[in-house]
Amino acid sequence: MKISRLLSVLPALCIVFLLSACESPLPVVNYPDLRFDHLPMIELNVAQIEVVEHYRSPLKAPNVEHELPLAPAKAMRNWARDRLRAVGNNGVARFIIMDASVKAEALVKKKGLKAAFTKDQAARYDARLEAKLEVENTGGLAKGFATATATRQRTIPEGISLNDRDDALYHFVELAAKDFDQVMATNIDRHLSAFKMGR
Repeated sequence: MKISRLLSVLPALCIVFLLSACESPLPVVNYPDLRFDHLPMIELNVAQIEVVEHYRSPLKAPNVEHELPLAPAKAMRNWARDRLRAVGNNGVARFIIMDASVKAEALVKKKGLKAAFTKDQAARYDARLEAKLEVENTGGLAKGFATATATRQRTIPEGISLNDRDDALYHFVELAAKDFDQVMATNIDRHLSAFKMGR
């Protein structure tokens, strides 16, 4: 009785084993950490530099920054650590991350015969990177600040693989961070020149 029951179950077990053996997981892609240490240091006449995060991701839709292969907040932290250097004897500079969000919105797909012959854009992503650099000397006798905001938008087509989507979103955030770098460096020159060394 037991043997006949085992024989009846055996074909199903073989099918499950074969299906699991045929499934090949997607290769894991390790994305590089975005750094800015190849760029000139911005030397400030302060004794220390602090990185402060005021932005807190809601960790739910429409925000998706916590799901991306490159988080905007991490790119901004790296920017501050790679580009800002304290070379003074007193004072402090605070790099405050105000916004590091990426929001996703599903797009309406075409219907009818035309939809069968066209590839729609499935989703739109909006990135916003915003920070403020506050500088003051000991006692607060001299103060200044510079702000920078960078925004980018891109769409992702339907039918794209997960790896291709992650590649696209990594480069999307990378470009937004490079935009931020240019804006912040320009505004530091413009508004914090009195605190820059070697100017």
